[in-house]
Amino acid sequence: MTDNSRTYLRSFTVYIAGFGVLCVFVFFGLVHPVFAQTDFLQTSAEASGLPQTNIILIIARLIRAFLGILGIIFVLLVLYAGFLYMTSQGEAAKTEKAKKIITQATIGVLIIFSSYAIASFVINAILGATSGQIVSKAVMEKYKEPLAGALGAGIVESHYPPRNAVDIPRNTKIFVTFKEAVDPKSIISGESGLNNANVYIFETAKGKDKKLDSSAVKVLTNEQHTIFVFDPVDLLGNPTTDTNYTVALQPGIKKANGSNAFVGAYSSGYGWTFEVSTEIDLTPPKVVSVIPKSAAEEPRNVTVEMTFNEAMDPMSSTGSYIDGKNPLFTNVVIAQKDGSFVQGIYEISNGYKTVGFTSIDACSKDPCGDVIYCLPATADLNVTGKAATLDNSNPPQAQLIGVSYDGLTDASGNSLDGNGDGTACGTANDTIVCANNALNDNYSWAFKTTDAINDIVPKIVLLKPEIGGQEIDQNATLEIVFNSLLKGSTVNSSNISVWPDPLYSMWFSPNKEDDVEAKTSKVFLSHPAFISNAEGGYDYYPVVTNGLKSVYQICMYPSMQVDGVCNGSDSSKPYCCNGAPSAVACKTLYEPGTLPGNVK
Repeated sequence: MTDNSRTYLRSFTVYIAGFGVLCVFVFFGLVHPVFAQTDFLQTSAEASGLPQTNIILIIARLIRAFLGILGIIFVLLVLYAGFLYMTSQGEAAKTEKAKKIITQATIGVLIIFSSYAIASFVINAILGATSGQIVSKAVMEKYKEPLAGALGAGIVESHYPPRNAVDIPRNTKIFVTFKEAVDPKSIISGESGLNNANVYIFETAKGKDKKLDSSAVKVLTNEQHTIFVFDPVDLLGNPTTDTNYTVALQPGIKKANGSNAFVGAYSSGYGWTFEVSTEIDLTPPKVVSVIPKSAAEEPRNVTVEMTFNEAMDPMSSTGSYIDGKNPLFTNVVIAQKDGSFVQGIYEISNGYKTVGFTSIDACSKDPCGDVIYCLPATADLNVTGKAATLDNSNPPQAQLIGVSYDGLTDASGNSLDGNGDGTACGTANDTIVCANNALNDNYSWAFKTTDAINDIVPKIVLLKPEIGGQEIDQNATLEIVFNSLLKGSTVNSSNISVWPDPLYSMWFSPNKEDDVEAKTSKVFLSHPAFISNAEGGYDYYPVVTNGLKSVYQICMYPSMQVDGVCNGSDSSKPYCCNGAPSAVACKTLYEPGTLPGNVK
């Protein structure tokens, strides 16, 4: 063998060994840590519709294939050296050449596999040292609730009964509110039957094969096709044992524009369970608070709200009173001195417990540039929530007038108990005599408006948990207290949300509690159990947007906290991002409404 040949063979061996070492470190140093991000990458791929094979895995496969080729080359070199040795016929030069080939090939392979062993040891040691900070996929799966993430993060805004609710009466109705208009044909069969190809309602123990058929459920929807009410013809459950029910919204449900309602990580639909008791609800609903309070004098941009002690039927408590529109909603009315009704729209929110009214008279704009709508100025106004006509054979159940009711009813069809005495006596047409010989069981109150417009920006006065909080109870309800009353319809999952990092499918649902006397609102953000600290824990990011508005329709801009680091004193930094003033809008890990259905 010449000196050039020996030099070439040594160089070739070094190159092969060096490339093998590089492959080993790339494989372990790059691929292994990326596995912690697999779920996020998987979600992104599902949302985009692109091939879902991880590019890192492709590289790993190529490296593994090359290591296999190196093994083949080693075998060929050994065979070649053996051939030279066998045919050397005692020639010292050929024998020496064969020995050198075997020696150098063996050294190259040893270098490669030594590198493999060292890299494997180092990576495993690092992973072992940080295992307490890395949440495994198995832990994430443990905390996931199947088909749950579309509530809040997806297209489902709210529903009744709530997730995992208990003691639900047998005569309850089921409500679902979507964030966007839905094609009613994908939920309603015929005029008012259930499209049970897309909506399953069944006893959980019996399974979906025993779901209620189309004729077993009557379905109604509002004018906007965002709210659907499912009214089982027969009572749910039985009179002797509690019964668990499942409602499953299927992927076949379409938006009004024809596109799929459930997309991306939520493409399998949405489902939840609740437990029905053995009882029938014959307790009428009552009013627990109103805004403005009785006899108050308020700026004309105030929103009128009635909050009840239980969930109300959306079909009896939402609609619009606008001249020229038909039908006119009159189950709640706001009357002026001359007897004319104020025109506007009635919405339901807050877990179906709050009915709010906004007029159609545009009068100003808030700091975000949104239109403010006003009541008549310097007016004496009277608000009346009407009791429904009773089914006199089964009071306090209300009588259906066509497909709905002529007054306010709860989720079980009980008419309003306006005077709160525990008995619903309906209207003057009913045979039950109201207390004090009143003609009806309506709820009424009066207030006055001024010519002023309240433009005070709402502020956050308390956060629980606090910013950067540690060791938080897994099941703690998040609380945000504001120094002003909030408009109920803006307390929704688009404006108040919570996102885990790293991302996994997690539902959330906000509601509010008003202190009318103190003029403050507390928002509660419900969620599933957080991943525990003992199992690695996650960072969770609650987000409040400037879409949240006071009862005077003023958006939270600048974003402020009373006596906090974001107090609005610097007009050049109107945003409050994780406790720090910012000149630009906060950049969250997962923007509300964009993830995980559409990953940015």
